[in-house]
Amino acid sequence: MSLRDFQHALCEMTLDPLFAAAVRSSGVSALARFSLTGLEQDRLLAAARQRGMSLNCTLARSNRFATILDAFPLTCTLLKPRLRALLDDLWHSRRPDNYQLAGEDLHFAAFLQAQLDTGELDEPYAAEILRFERVSWEMIQSLRLSHGGQAQDPGHSRIVLFQHDPRVLLPVLQAGQLPPSGLAAGAYRVRLTMHGDTLEIESDE
Repeated sequence: MSLRDFQHALCEMTLDPLFAAAVRSSGVSALARFSLTGLEQDRLLAAARQRGMSLNCTLARSNRFATILDAFPLTCTLLKPRLRALLDDLWHSRRPDNYQLAGEDLHFAAFLQAQLDTGELDEPYAAEILRFERVSWEMIQSLRLSHGGQAQDPGHSRIVLFQHDPRVLLPVLQAGQLPPSGLAAGAYRVRLTMHGDTLEIESDE
C-alpha cells in the first residue's frame, strides 16, 4: 500500500495548503498517518519545499472555487470578508469526490446551510441569499439537463422568500458590493421564471 499512500499524501498536500505547510515545518511527523518508505518520505518532503508547491495549491483551490463561484456568486460576494476561512474549513474536512471536481457547489451550499442552522454563520442576509441562489441554480441546472437544452416547461416559476428587501440586496450584490447593514426585516417574495434559456427575476408582491 506504500505507493497508494504516497499518491494520497501528494494529493493531500496539493489540495490542503495547511497540510503542505505542516509537512514543510514538521517534516516526517506530519506524514505519520501514511504508510511510506523512507524514499517516499524524502520525496514528499522535497516536494513540499519546492516553490512550485504553493502554485499547485493555488491552482487546485482556484479550480475547486470556480464551480462554487459559478453557482453562488452573490453568496460569495456577501461572505467575501470571511470566505477564505469558510473555504479552508470546508476543504480541510472534505476532499473532492472526483477528478473533475464536480459537486463542489453542492458541498459548499450544504456546508453553509449547516453553519446557518447551528448559528456558527451569523451573517444576517446569508440564509436568504443562499436560498435564492440554490433555487436559481436548480432551475438553471434543470434547463441544462433537459433534452436539447430547452426547458421542458418554459413558463415554470418558483417563489423565493426574503426577510429583507431583495430590491436592495440583489442589485448591490450583483454589483459586487456588500449590502448596507441594518435593513428592516419584513416579508418579501421574488418570482423566478424560466423563459427559454433565460432566468427572469421579479418582485412578487
